[in-house]
Parts: sequence; C-alpha cells; structure tokens
Amino acid sequence: MRFNNQAKVGLVTVLCLLCQGYAFTYLLRVEPNPLLSFVPLLPYVAYIYARNKRTWYYHKPLYWMAAVIALTLIDIMPFVYLAMGRTGIN
Repeated sequence: MRFNNQAKVGLVTVLCLLCQGYAFTYLLRVEPNPLLSFVPLLPYVAYIYARNKRTWYYHKPLYWMAAVIALTLIDIMPFVYLAMGRTGIN
C-alpha cells in the first residue's frame, strides 16, 4: 500500500497531534491554551495551500513532515521546562 504525499503529511500531523495531547495530559499534566493545540496543523494547512501552486516545495513531503514535528516539539518544550522546575529536576 502506497500513500500519496498529502496522506503522508496528514498522517504525521495526526500522529503529532495525538502525541502532543498525550504529553500534555498524561506526562506533563498541564492544560495549555487551546490555540497551542492547533500549532502542528499550520504546516499541513500551508501544504494544502501549496498543492494548488504545484511548486517545488509541494513535491518535498519530508520538509513538511519535519516542519510538523519541529513545531510540535517547540510547542511542548516550554511546558517540559516548567514541569522540570516544578518537580525540582535539574
């Protein structure tokens, strides 16, 4: 079974959203602003917009997947830092 590029980027986006929700709820035990939950969707929306343009970056799904993963990690990092300070871990 082969996935097209849009399905690959969408699958990575869904996995990142699920991992982010799990990390916030069960690992970090925080409830961030609801707008932060949608941050990983931004590259996917941009990818869908680029689909109509048929430019070079549309044909590079790894760049878009890396952007989704990077934004997810950047979104989680401040809360990890706060949780480490809350528990006394240096």
